[in-house]
Amino acid sequence: MTYIEEMLSRALLVRERTVPRDIVPPSSHRRPASPADTKAARDSPSAEAAENLRVLCETLITHMPAASAAEFVTAQVPEPRSALVLACVLQLTETDDGARYWWQYAAGAGQPVAAYCLYLHHLALGEQDAAAWWHHQTDDVEPPPDVPARLHPTKTQPTCTWTRQEAEASATAILRTVLSLTRHTARPRPAAVTQLMSYVPLAVAAGYLRQPEIELPLPGAEFACRIRTLLASASHAPCTRGGICDHQELCPSPTCSANPATDSPAAAPSPLGRTPT
Repeated sequence: MTYIEEMLSRALLVRERTVPRDIVPPSSHRRPASPADTKAARDSPSAEAAENLRVLCETLITHMPAASAAEFVTAQVPEPRSALVLACVLQLTETDDGARYWWQYAAGAGQPVAAYCLYLHHLALGEQDAAAWWHHQTDDVEPPPDVPARLHPTKTQPTCTWTRQEAEASATAILRTVLSLTRHTARPRPAAVTQLMSYVPLAVAAGYLRQPEIELPLPGAEFACRIRTLLASASHAPCTRGGICDHQELCPSPTCSANPATDSPAAAPSPLGRTPT
């Protein structure tokens, strides 16, 4: 027998040892939430950020051109500007994961508004470090370079000279101004927005079920075609009172070789919040 075994053999095992119950009883004097506590929770930075994000998303999808939501790199991956709009649609339908990844994609491609949406998104979740990082990125995002317009060979590029110096404003300052101007204005959701909010979350959820290992939403091979068909249908739908518009059942074709929202000469780009006359 080793020394350790000899020491263990002398150990006294306590039979039927009484262990005190480690239970903390609930307080019987819990104070009900007062109106002041409710107001404080509603006015907290997280609640204010969530409200600002909702206002910004509604403003974007109402006033951006309808064609901006129908620009796609592939049948499933939107252009950065379209990803910004579709992410706002997902946010308004409480599809946070898909919205976050499309915002990240758009911000990485030079969309500062997407970075600001991520700042508000993380601030609403109480994630202060991530929110501060995206707030800093909003002013650091490099916008995509402008493509110069092609002029006739006989024409020269017009030039102009400014007689006064323009004050520069940061992207965050501009977005804060937009929020302050639109926070208390009516933002009725038109037919195009209503249909996007009905279709996009279901398509994104189906894409995650098909490919759960991919973080970027991949809604399916017909996603771009359905979005374009949906916007074209909504642009000609008669509207009723209250901002709700009637529309026909969409029957998108298997292939989508043309963009009905932009290829038709009579269909000039119009904001999502307006119905062309």
